[in-house]
Amino acid sequence: MTIFFRLKLPTLLLFLISLSTILAAEEALREGHSHAGEAFNEGPRQAAKEYSGTGDVDFPVTTAWDRGQKMFNQGVGQLHGFWYYEAERTFRQIAAEDPGCAMAYWGMAMANWENTERAKEFIAKAMELKDTVTPREQLWITAQAEYLGEKPKELKARRRNLIRALENIIHEHPEDIEAKAFLLVRLWDFSQRGIPIASYEAIDALLEQVFAENPLHPAHHYRIHHWDYEKPERALKSAAVLHATAPTIAHMWHMPGHIYDKLNRYPESAYHQEASARIDHRHQAETRVMPDTIHNYVHNNEWLVRNWNHVGRASDAIAMAKSLIANPMHPELNHYGVRGSSAYYGRQRLFETLERYECWDEILELTQTDYLPPTDEPKEQVERLLRIGRAHFERGDRESLVAVCDFLEPRFAKLEAQKSKETAEAKAAAKKDGKNGKETKRSVRKATNKTTRQFEHLRETKEELTAYVELLDGEALDEDREDKIRREDEALAMIYLRFGYPEDAKELAEIAVEDKTNEVVPLAVLAAILESSGDGERAEEVFQQLREISGELDMEARPFVRLAKLAERVGAPTDWRISESWRGEDFGDKPEDLEALGPLMYEAPLAADFDFIGEDGSPVRLEDFEGRPVVVLLYLGHNCAHCVEQLNAFTPLYKKFENAGIEVIAASPEAPEEVGRAHALCDVGLRFPFPLCSDEGLGSFKAYHAFDDFEGLTMHGTYLIGPEKKLLWSDVGPEPFMDVEFLLEEAQRLIK
Repeated sequence: MTIFFRLKLPTLLLFLISLSTILAAEEALREGHSHAGEAFNEGPRQAAKEYSGTGDVDFPVTTAWDRGQKMFNQGVGQLHGFWYYEAERTFRQIAAEDPGCAMAYWGMAMANWENTERAKEFIAKAMELKDTVTPREQLWITAQAEYLGEKPKELKARRRNLIRALENIIHEHPEDIEAKAFLLVRLWDFSQRGIPIASYEAIDALLEQVFAENPLHPAHHYRIHHWDYEKPERALKSAAVLHATAPTIAHMWHMPGHIYDKLNRYPESAYHQEASARIDHRHQAETRVMPDTIHNYVHNNEWLVRNWNHVGRASDAIAMAKSLIANPMHPELNHYGVRGSSAYYGRQRLFETLERYECWDEILELTQTDYLPPTDEPKEQVERLLRIGRAHFERGDRESLVAVCDFLEPRFAKLEAQKSKETAEAKAAAKKDGKNGKETKRSVRKATNKTTRQFEHLRETKEELTAYVELLDGEALDEDREDKIRREDEALAMIYLRFGYPEDAKELAEIAVEDKTNEVVPLAVLAAILESSGDGERAEEVFQQLREISGELDMEARPFVRLAKLAERVGAPTDWRISESWRGEDFGDKPEDLEALGPLMYEAPLAADFDFIGEDGSPVRLEDFEGRPVVVLLYLGHNCAHCVEQLNAFTPLYKKFENAGIEVIAASPEAPEEVGRAHALCDVGLRFPFPLCSDEGLGSFKAYHAFDDFEGLTMHGTYLIGPEKKLLWSDVGPEPFMDVEFLLEEAQRLIK
């Protein structure tokens, strides 16, 4: 307290006021973060609900909550279905109701199998409570704690130890079939991480022990993974029933598609990917979860596009790829630079599909839209220019093709110069450090690795497009030019036919058919090439092969349109498709109509109504913005330093939002008479340019999931609501969303 006595009274008062403000800000900031620990800031923070259809499992645990055992079984079923986000939510609910339930924290650790740092924090809490549970539960907790620990340091050794620990649980508790199930998934998982499987049949025999106890145990999921890349036909029985083991979990519909795809049974595979997509989209609509937060969501949908391409559903494949691109983007979860995201895969699959079905005009049109725009990602941008160049070549537009080549030239020269500079700098540094020749080469490779990859990608693209220019100029399609054209065999076959090499065209098309069993486009290309080159008998054979798998193909797609004369010659009807059932006898009992499972594409859900109170005491409702998009900021109050930082970040860009026809409004839990105090903290001008409102009753915070149900805490939320009251975009968490430029650009894209 000595320092206070040395200050003059006015200075002391100012100091105390500042200190009070700092302490209040820190308190408000803590309200946005979990009090339980850093790991609890991520993941779901809204209450779990009971589901039916998450798996018939029985995993006894010690819990004081009367519904705890039932919910724990649900969480374990969700783990078996890789529905990790919802599994964590279930286990968090148990911990909220029964903080002393050690196995609830074990469950949270298991739900973060690929997020080691979070898993460590959860399992540490389980270890703190270990002495309160049964010896069997202690074995489970200790096994996971030692796996996540630091000893031994070698991860492979800890993996082996975990396998032994699970085997010990089986030995000590032979009735615990969950131990057998988790051992099986770990054996599969670790087989890809340095611990090869010695006997596939031995593992399958262990699976049979599980199914002898419970014929519809969700471990059928693990049998599919087990045989997927080895002998997929041996998992057909599991593929037939997996959906029935946990019908609420989308991934359990997805996984049989792996087996059917490996066996070239593409309609059956597509059936499962479609079912999975519909269940995910229904869940997203119910919970307002953005698409890219769901495990394997994108993988499932991009695989559906591929399967539809195999069976000829061109229009559907294009629509699904465009739907992935149209999904809400996020700087951390989903944009063209995030491998495996909706935007990344949607763009890839759209280009592939448009090329496969020779939609050259559509490529040029879509590259002028938000579906295939230029990007800041060098590789993606070069791929876009390559596809534009291919479209110009296929249309015979030499002038436009040359323009693309000319556009690439300065990029090529810039990368070449950059590579030379990085090489020289790396050599100079190596010389200064006294490195020998081998070490210098290694240093140069490391220093130039990224630039070299970009340079080689651009060089290959430039060479391919140059080869197209030369072909249009009358040069021969020789071996050297063929090597530079990076196209599918059936596409290259059509190029050979076009430039007068029918024998080469037939040879390549035959190879494509042989390599791509049961894919319709290679068959259609081969039939067309045979017919045009005078081999009518063989053309009829191939056409009949195509008809036998033609039930779902799009007759308006170009590879099939060009077969009209062949169909007429052999006496086939105008619509020559044969619609026979593709369901094999081993397909299982599955619904004919999948529409009841949910919508096929992601659809933005309706936004919840809000009912704020403005600074003047008047109500502010969602209906007030009828027909106008609005960005809603839910912040914690004027004492939260990060909240004020967000409000100030939006202020200089407010005019741009306004010019784009987008309103901005902010609301906090403060009382109406307190809300206006935030204006004094505006960095520019006397007040913030957008309305500040009160949600004192927290109704909107809860409705918009900016509220931690488990701990009773408000969180930061940023939302875009479209003109039709659809929730187009959201970000909720312990920190406010600060990339305002990104949101402005994304809002304009989504509204369009």
